[in-house]
Formats: sequence, C-alpha cells, structure tokens
Amino acid sequence: MESAKLLQAIIETAIDGIITIDDRGRIESLNPSALKIFGYKAEELIGKNISVLMPEPDRSRHDGYLLNYQNTGEKKIIGKGREVKGLRKDGTQFPFRLAVSEVQFQERIIYTGFIHDLSKEKEAEEFLKNYTMELEELVEDRTKSLKKMLYELEEAKDEANVSLEKEKELNRMKSRFVSMASHEFRTPLS
Repeated sequence: MESAKLLQAIIETAIDGIITIDDRGRIESLNPSALKIFGYKAEELIGKNISVLMPEPDRSRHDGYLLNYQNTGEKKIIGKGREVKGLRKDGTQFPFRLAVSEVQFQERIIYTGFIHDLSKEKEAEEFLKNYTMELEELVEDRTKSLKKMLYELEEAKDEANVSLEKEKELNRMKSRFVSMASHEFRTPLS
C-alpha cells in the first residue's frame, strides 16, 4: 500500500506530463503537469479520445495507428521516443518529446504517454539560430568592408608607387638638366 502511495506521489509531482489511455485511445488519467502543459482540467479530458490533444494530420490518423498496432504488433512509437506536435486547449500547437509504454494491467492494456514540453528548448534553439545568422551577417559585412578597405589601400599604394616613380623620373630629369646646364655654363658655345 505504501508503494502505491509513493508511486502516486511521484506521478503527481513529476515535471513531465503523464497520460494513460485505454486500448481504444480514451484518456483514463493525467497528472497535473500534463494538465498544465495542455491547458485543460481533468474533467474536460477524462473519457475523451487522446486525439483531441493532437493537431492534424495526427488527430485523424491516431485511431488507425492504434488499430494497426493492435492488429499487427508493429510498433511505430511504443517503446520509442520521438518529437511530435501537441494541441493546447487554446488552439496553439507546441513541440514535445513523446515516449509511450504499454502495460497489461488487470487483464486490459493501458498505454502511458510521457510528455516533455520542448517549447522553451525550441525557443532557445531559434534564438541561437537567429543570433548565429546575425553574427554571420556582421562577419560577412565586416569582411566585405575590410576587403574594400584593403583594395582601396592597394590602389592608393599603386598610385603612390606611380607618383614616386614620376617623382624619381622628374628628379633624374632635373639632375640631367642641371648637369647639362652646368656643363653649358662652364663650356662656352663654340
């Protein structure tokens, strides 16, 4: 009896949502975290098909998935975890990690879904993605700016070299002229 109370206390205080359904997909129980995640009260969901918590196309396909599993034994999600979309009472969709287990209890099958809301993780992921893109754009813009500046500096260097060569040529011509003029002044015309 104590272990049942302990188990109930663990389920009631679990951070992740826990939902049990019967073999026809009807909700039997939800812990407080599941109610909070989906935005419902227990009496609004008990006895309803679990598909009310799913957006399309999963909503209309769920019963078929369940029936297919019961007929073939082919597991698509039972015993595995995967990311899916949920539908809150207010109509908003959100991502969550779903793991489903199956248990035989008192001659009937019960499926238990463990729900970990990924909304905050996805928001953080989106923020980081956008921030990374902004940084990449800044780096690209800065790189373009530096390349342009480097190109302009190369052009200025080339122009300075051309001017320097012209200056040297002028100095050589000036030196020759001064040398010739000096020679002419020292040697009279004959």
